[in-house]
Amino acid sequence: MKTNYYVINLDRSPERLAAIGADAATIGIDLIRVKAVDGKTVAPEAREILDESGFRRLHGKIPMDGEYGCYQTHIDVFDAFLASDADIAVIFEDDVQLTPALLPALDRIVAVDDWDVVKLMHHRLPAFRAHRSIGGGHRLGTSLFGPTGSSAAYLVNRQGANTLRQRLVPMQLPYDVALERGWALGVRVRHVEPDLVSGNPLTQQSLIGGRKKYAAMRLAPWRRLTTLLFRTAEAVRRARFGLSARTER
Repeated sequence: MKTNYYVINLDRSPERLAAIGADAATIGIDLIRVKAVDGKTVAPEAREILDESGFRRLHGKIPMDGEYGCYQTHIDVFDAFLASDADIAVIFEDDVQLTPALLPALDRIVAVDDWDVVKLMHHRLPAFRAHRSIGGGHRLGTSLFGPTGSSAAYLVNRQGANTLRQRLVPMQLPYDVALERGWALGVRVRHVEPDLVSGNPLTQQSLIGGRKKYAAMRLAPWRRLTTLLFRTAEAVRRARFGLSARTER
C-alpha cells in the first residue's frame, strides 16, 4: 500500500517546516507540504464551509479565524489525498516532533483492517479502551471520554477520507472536535496510547489563538444551553461507540 505523508504549514512559518522536515529526513519519509489557509485573510462572507449559527449552537462560541483556517486546510488535505493514487494519508500539523518509533507502529496499524481514522496525538486520553498492541508499548483502541483534543497527527484511509470530506462540511465544530466523532460520521475512529507523536517544544506555540482569546469567544451562559444538551448527548454516544467497537487482542 502506498502512503502519502502530508504536512500543513503556513507561508509565514518557514521555521516550522524546516523543523519537521529535518525530523522527516531522519526517519526516512518525504513530506508533501499543503499550504495552510490563514483564517485572518478570509473574509467572513467568503467562509463557504462555515455554518456559524450551527457552530454557536453546538460549540457555544464564536469561531476564531484560526479555527476556520485549520478546518478548511484539513479539508484541502483530503482533496489532495483523494486526487492522488495513495491508499493511506498520514497528516501532520507542522508543530509536531517525529520519532523513529512512528514507522514501525504505522506498519502494525495498517496490517489490520479495523480502522478508518487513527489519532496519533492527543491533549488528553483519560478513558482508553485497548483493542490490540501495535508494539513498542503502544496500543490501538477507542476513547470512552472526550473530546481528546488535537488534530496534529493522524492517519486516514481512502474510505475514511472520502466519508470525512463529505460529512465534515459544513463546519459546526472546531476541527479536532469534529474529527473524532466516529459515531456521527460513520467512520471507525481509533486512538493510539501512548501518543506516537509529540509536540515540538521549539515550534509548538499555537497559531490559532491563546486561552484568553478563546475564552473571549464564549457566548453568554443562557445562549449555551443548546451546547450543554449537545455535549451531554455526545458523551453518551461516545461511550457507546467506544464500547461497541470490535476488539482484537
